[in-house]
Amino acid sequence: MISNAELRQAPRKAELEMRVRPLFWIVFATICIGVLALASLVQPHVPASIQVRLGQQPPQADALTTVLVHITDLQGVPIEQARVLSRANMTNMDMQVVPSHVSEVAPGNYLAQLHLYMAGPWAITVSVQAEGFASLQQVVLVQVV
Repeated sequence: MISNAELRQAPRKAELEMRVRPLFWIVFATICIGVLALASLVQPHVPASIQVRLGQQPPQADALTTVLVHITDLQGVPIEQARVLSRANMTNMDMQVVPSHVSEVAPGNYLAQLHLYMAGPWAITVSVQAEGFASLQQVVLVQVV
């Protein structure tokens, strides 16, 4: 048998439950809006592809070595206005060349010229940064004659 006290508490429990629900929905909506706002601010870095070729094979000592760089996204679309850096160092000695200026010669195609002034093994490092894309780096090992 239900007492009068229990009957009086039943509407209060219902009122308390109704007060919790709007608070839950307000917190839930606030969290959802915050997650969506944060997701719109975060820019994912899309992978890209880099191809590095030398203009002459084999490179000659005391001559300019031309480095050709081709950068595309994964669908093959050229990436323009990338920041491309090239540098070279001998792998068996502590010798480096001054990093060269890299210029864009066509959409997605970049050209650098390095002065590899001594015969021997060299490592040419090409680093690429483009807005919205993951940073890339490729090392090409060459034997200068």
